[in-house]
Amino acid sequence: MKPNPFPPDKRLFSLAALIWLLSPATQALFLGVPLPGSPLVAPSSFGERIFSLAYVVLEHMGWWLWPFGRDWVLRPLDPRGLFAINLLFWLILVLMLRHAWRLRKYNPWVVAGLGWAVAWLLPVGVLIEMGGQPFSQKYLLVPGLGLALMMASLIIQCARFASRPRCPRAWKHLYLFMTAALTVWVVCLAIEDGIRWSRDTEARLRHTVVTDDGNAPAAAELARIESAAGQYAQAEALLLNAERAVPWYREYPYLKAEILIEAGSPSSARHYVDQLLKANPDDLRALELQTLLDYPAPPAPSAP
Repeated sequence: MKPNPFPPDKRLFSLAALIWLLSPATQALFLGVPLPGSPLVAPSSFGERIFSLAYVVLEHMGWWLWPFGRDWVLRPLDPRGLFAINLLFWLILVLMLRHAWRLRKYNPWVVAGLGWAVAWLLPVGVLIEMGGQPFSQKYLLVPGLGLALMMASLIIQCARFASRPRCPRAWKHLYLFMTAALTVWVVCLAIEDGIRWSRDTEARLRHTVVTDDGNAPAAAELARIESAAGQYAQAEALLLNAERAVPWYREYPYLKAEILIEAGSPSSARHYVDQLLKANPDDLRALELQTLLDYPAPPAPSAP
């Protein structure tokens, strides 16, 4: 009779359950905290979403395993390097699964946990409409079970290696250090991501713009918020800096037209609308902006 490749281990399952309960996605569910997600639209076709599956999977796993200093704001891939970047993400994902498979004789729970997470995250890039919530912590609730199992198995394995009587002193210290480091890491995951629960959408966007000047969608969304608040100069400055950093982002003409209309500069806004309609006469968003220019909304009545 072949030995069970996944022998039951109460300590492993208990620790995995504890890590999963400490994870931000699980805490947010039980505490009733709104799960942070990206409010941004990712302009991409179905074919691009299929090709970007590895990117979607690794980004979600990265937010679970390494959230430090990051926010749940989408950063789309540069279309000029879309093929090469996605190819790199596929290579990283395949190598991760390959090395996890090679470790199955020593720690089968690593490949089981990683495979579980990948299997649950793959449909995110296919079935979930990317224009809605392309990145959200709610997608990590079930895949987090696999990631928690993987982390728990690594912690227990390091602790067991360190407790072996014949383990050399240098290796014993190394395994003890790795056990402590992984334990601290798990605690930091909950603390770091818990900080972001207190941020609303504007605060998350502002934090992303400050820490990541290459995130044009975050700057564009924040410019919309500033414009709605009447801060037109700040909105124009945000768009100018974003356009310098990421000139390929396709939302700039629409945003500039929207902000100029709200700022009361219809002639300047018409310049961008005409450019959009010249490129595509059937552009619905541009036609809506043209309607706003031709038939402006009446001013709000002043208070008596």
